[in-house]
Amino acid sequence: MECFVLIKQFTNNIRAILSFLASGLGLTLLFFMRNSIFFFLLLIAACKPYEDPEPITDPRINNPYCNDPAAINFNWGFPGVPDNSQCFYPADVFEGNYVWQDSTLNDNGAVIAYDSVFSTINKIDSTRFEIIGRCNANVKLTASRFLTFTIDTIVGDGQIFCRATDTIAGSGMKVGVSDTSTFFMNYSVITDTGTTTHKAKFVKQ
Repeated sequence: MECFVLIKQFTNNIRAILSFLASGLGLTLLFFMRNSIFFFLLLIAACKPYEDPEPITDPRINNPYCNDPAAINFNWGFPGVPDNSQCFYPADVFEGNYVWQDSTLNDNGAVIAYDSVFSTINKIDSTRFEIIGRCNANVKLTASRFLTFTIDTIVGDGQIFCRATDTIAGSGMKVGVSDTSTFFMNYSVITDTGTTTHKAKFVKQ
């Protein structure tokens, strides 16, 4: 903006010089020529080349974050530096040793039987895990990054449970990542004598 003003002033002085030349006012011409040279020197001094300012560094770009959409913590900490060593996956949060607290419900939802067994949960891959411990069954499940899971369908509507004639089906969830000790599962067991409904709570040991 300053350069623009000086250039405009210099242009006006040149016009004034030409005008005075036409009128024959020599002394006045000399005065304006001196001023014109002065403004021209100011113009050269003021119109320095433009320089880019120093870049602003955002400290957040050094923060590592998980960039795998399959992970529970996908994009947590973004923006930053992608680092998938920070990722943890659905099966990771269920793995461990638990007490399986099981309630059997009647048709009205009332508890008619209760028991508990020790169980082990093993990770199969990033989304799948298995529960071992009740009647020697090996129940396979698949979890999502939103901490929900379903019992895999392998035979009929579920998979073989305690006996060859028993089928288990159901689903469950963990309340949140911060809850590292419990999760819940609702399931049904279909047998040759009928269907029983169960609600289970798993407490990590």
